[in-house]
Amino acid sequence: MSLLFLAFSCWLTVQPGNAATVRLEWRIIAASHRKGNMDPRLRDIYRDLGTIFNYQSYKLINANQIALSEGQSASISLPGKKQCTIKITHVSTQWVNVQIHITQNGRSTFGTTARLMNGRTLLIGGPSSHTEALIFSLRSFW
Repeated sequence: MSLLFLAFSCWLTVQPGNAATVRLEWRIIAASHRKGNMDPRLRDIYRDLGTIFNYQSYKLINANQIALSEGQSASISLPGKKQCTIKITHVSTQWVNVQIHITQNGRSTFGTTARLMNGRTLLIGGPSSHTEALIFSLRSFW
């Protein structure tokens, strides 16, 4: 199983008269116990990864951005016929509530709600094999 790392960087943009929009930047990263290099595009989060997880190599697989308002959701396809749905459930000036739900072949495998504060990172570790695992990282900025 390849290791994945999903990163969301949230920027809160509040415009007068409009609902708050949250920009989400996600990254999918493969990590392994096998000796390897650190992808230079992950330099900004390497310290967090190394502090919490015990892997020797991390590689950026994919990255993208989406914009959501409170109550809206978006789906991201993941390897292994998995689907990740992200929903913004509440936006304030200090934090954003995000629901994360993962399904595989239409069956729920993971779900959680996180409160993301400005500039903070949340790392969530998932299932692992002997050499690899699934990791999600959520990061917010506004």
